[in-house]
Amino acid sequence: MNSPMPFFNPGQLYRRFDLHQEFGGQRRGGISTPAKAPFVMLITGDSGKRHGYVDEWTEEGLFLYTGEGQHGDMTFSKGNLAVRDHAENGKSLFLFEQDRDDKRYLRFIGELEYVRYLFREAPDTAGHARKAIVFELRPVGTLRPDSAAVSAALAGEVAPNRTSRGGGFGSVETNRKVERAAIDFVKREYEGNRWTVISVEADKVGYDLRCEKDDECQHIEVKGTQGQEVCFIITAAEIRNAMIDRHHVTCVVTSALAARPVMYVYSKHELTAKIELEPIAFRARLRSAQ
Repeated sequence: MNSPMPFFNPGQLYRRFDLHQEFGGQRRGGISTPAKAPFVMLITGDSGKRHGYVDEWTEEGLFLYTGEGQHGDMTFSKGNLAVRDHAENGKSLFLFEQDRDDKRYLRFIGELEYVRYLFREAPDTAGHARKAIVFELRPVGTLRPDSAAVSAALAGEVAPNRTSRGGGFGSVETNRKVERAAIDFVKREYEGNRWTVISVEADKVGYDLRCEKDDECQHIEVKGTQGQEVCFIITAAEIRNAMIDRHHVTCVVTSALAARPVMYVYSKHELTAKIELEPIAFRARLRSAQ
C-alpha cells in the first residue's frame, strides 16, 4: 500500500538521508524508486557528468534526463523502467537537483511527466561509447497564475505585516497598480542601459520582459512591492520557471508607487540562495483510493 503523496516546496533543500529514512528507496544513483511511496525520485547534478549523464532543459521547456547504467548500453530495467512506466504504475516523477555546495542536500525542482524516450550515443564511466536512454519529461502544471489575483486571494490568510516597511497584500486594484509600476520601472532601467526590451506578459511564457543586448538575453520576472522590504508573492510555478530557464532573472522593485523606487536583481541561483521561501497556501485534492 502506497503512502499519501507528500508535499515538497519548489526551491527548498532536503537532506537526501532524511528523504530515504522517511520514504525508502535506493540511497545512491540518480533514480530512486521507494517501493511504498507514490513517487519516483529523479536526481540531477554535476556529479553525474563523470558517468556520462548530461541532463538539460530545452528551449521548449522539456527536461532531458539521462537514464541509469554506468557500463554498456542502457536497457529498460529497474529505474529506467520505473521512469517510462510511472503513469501506468500510479507514480509521480519528482525532480531534485543536487546542491553544488553540499552534495548531501537535494533541491526540489518540481513534478514531471514522461513524454517519450530517445537513444543518444554517450560515453560510459570507462569512456567507451554506448547507447544511452534519454527521457523527454514535461513539467506538470504549466499554468502561471496571475500574481495580483493570487495576492488578493491570500490576503485574508496572511497576517498583516507589523511594520510599514513590508511588501503588503493589498486589494486586486492596488496590486495591479504596483505590478504595472514595477514593470514600467524595470523597462525604463533596462532601456536606459541600452537593452532592447520586449513585453511578453500577454504571451504567458513564464516571465514578463525579454531583454536583449549584443549576444546577451535575459528573461525577466518582475515583482513589485509598496513598501521598502523585499517581500513578495511568488507561486510554485514561477519558482519552477526560474529554475528551468537558463536566461531567468528576477527583478524586485520596492516602493514601486513612490517617487524613488528601488530595483533588486537576482539570477536564478541567487533567487533560491538569498530569498527565503515560506509556504502560505497549498493545493488540496482528494487522495486516490488506497
